[in-house]
Amino acid sequence: MHSRIGRACALGVLVLLFTSALTGPAQAGPRPAAPTGLKATTTHTSAVLTWKPARHATKYRACLTVARDKPCTRFSPTSSKRSWTVTGLKATADTDYYFRVTAGRGSRTRTSPLKGFNLKPPVVPDAPTGIRQAVSWSKATISWPAARNATSYSVCLSGNRGLTRCARTSAPSATRSVTFTGLRPTGGGDYFYRVRSHRGSRSAASAVHRIDLPSSQVRSVSPARGRATGSVTASWPAAVNAEWYQFQIAKNSAMTSKLRTVTTGRTTASQSNLTIGTTYYFRVRAINNPSKGKWSPVRALRLPSLPARINVLTYNLCGQDKCVTRANRMKSWSTRRAYAGRIARGSGADIIATQESHDKDTRFGRELPGFGLAAYYSAKSLFYNKSKYDLRRSGKVTLSAKRGKYAVWAELRDSASRTSVLVVDVHLQPFKGRALDDVRSTQTKVLLRKIASINRDRLPVVYAGDFNSNKSNAQRRFPGGYDAPKRVFNAAGIVNSLSRATNPVHRTYNSANQAVNPPLRSSDHVDHIYIDPRISVRQWRVVVSMARNGRGYAKPFATDHNGVRAMLDVPGR
Repeated sequence: MHSRIGRACALGVLVLLFTSALTGPAQAGPRPAAPTGLKATTTHTSAVLTWKPARHATKYRACLTVARDKPCTRFSPTSSKRSWTVTGLKATADTDYYFRVTAGRGSRTRTSPLKGFNLKPPVVPDAPTGIRQAVSWSKATISWPAARNATSYSVCLSGNRGLTRCARTSAPSATRSVTFTGLRPTGGGDYFYRVRSHRGSRSAASAVHRIDLPSSQVRSVSPARGRATGSVTASWPAAVNAEWYQFQIAKNSAMTSKLRTVTTGRTTASQSNLTIGTTYYFRVRAINNPSKGKWSPVRALRLPSLPARINVLTYNLCGQDKCVTRANRMKSWSTRRAYAGRIARGSGADIIATQESHDKDTRFGRELPGFGLAAYYSAKSLFYNKSKYDLRRSGKVTLSAKRGKYAVWAELRDSASRTSVLVVDVHLQPFKGRALDDVRSTQTKVLLRKIASINRDRLPVVYAGDFNSNKSNAQRRFPGGYDAPKRVFNAAGIVNSLSRATNPVHRTYNSANQAVNPPLRSSDHVDHIYIDPRISVRQWRVVVSMARNGRGYAKPFATDHNGVRAMLDVPGR
């Protein structure tokens, strides 16, 4: 009871004070009407309070309270004005504020009922969207369109996705772009950021975005010289922003065949268990995880191969019996084939070039078990031991279509050493005389030119065949005659294997035996094996089958030619 009386007394005192402030000294006149039309125009922190004029009133005073049962805590000045601006307001749980207005005239007053009002909710800016970024090696420019209700923006840049701490923060600004410089890889996503819009004390944050600094392209990869052990080491210059490198090696330039991929943090990479004598292709790219740089240009390297020893036999078979005459009484090919087969097999050759061996008529391959036919055309057959060589490619060369002269060739790779050699089988224009020597000269030049166009990898070349030429072409009975193939070959740096042999066997037995006994022994050979100067000669011989008494050839003759065989050492590449 006493507390109620106390509150009532306090309210009475406040009303009395408020009325005294309004009325001042007592004055006569009509009593003013109570103010009406109370209105509050608000923001989220202020209000403009207005009211209509009260009849007979000459002055007004407004007061503000936070509840109906609370006393006024703020008062306007007493004046004839009909508005009052109140600032520094804050929203409350219910109606935010109440106000009343007392009209006065002299000492007489009348007060309006309480009028409640709410502050406007604060204006919150929209979160920025449509964010774009332009990233270079060490710089990122972030830009965005205007966000509704935003007056300024800031960007928080951090090294972690949670953005628990901003490594850098741009100052709030109305400008809608920010550039950060001096960036560097940090591992994984290099940086994370969000853009915050501001309006007064209110703000809204965008989604978190990520920056992956790009890695520059590795400009070149330089494989160190490979080894014949089947290993290679490659190196390359460091790329900008590279945390890692991807190194690839394959057997084709499209980087799809037998592809191997190695990831390394160094600027070198090694690979082993590669196939010697094989061309490999390399490329590398930088990685700033997960960003990947462009691949370097593809680089090729052929791994060295080991030296190869090859045994080459050139053998004119007279397989179409054009050499059989009544005078030499040679047997037909159907009988001679077995004799020629034994001689060829006994020579130990693993590459056999035959002439006058038309495939349909001669079928010499039947005498060479384990051999394959590498190339055939126009009575020239080139055989190879399939257990020792891989046939890479083969073809023919036209020397003179008018005269029907051709050569065949094959690229053979030694399976063990992985060294390749190009072997050519040729049969040049026959008969003596300067005019025909000139024909052979032209045919040899055509042969060299066309083989050079075929041999783009500059493989060592062996030219085997019946060249129908030797030093006897220059005898007195052949005025102006000369050994045309030798002259052309020597001018090109190509040498006769005989000239490289230290201890040639049966050299004095002419390769053209003409099916006669006693043997012709002038060392004038028409069958030759010419070689690339890089090739060395381990052994050279005329392959002859001698009679038991050693005074002549064994009969019957297998053909009117003796085979010429050279054991050659081809260098590894």
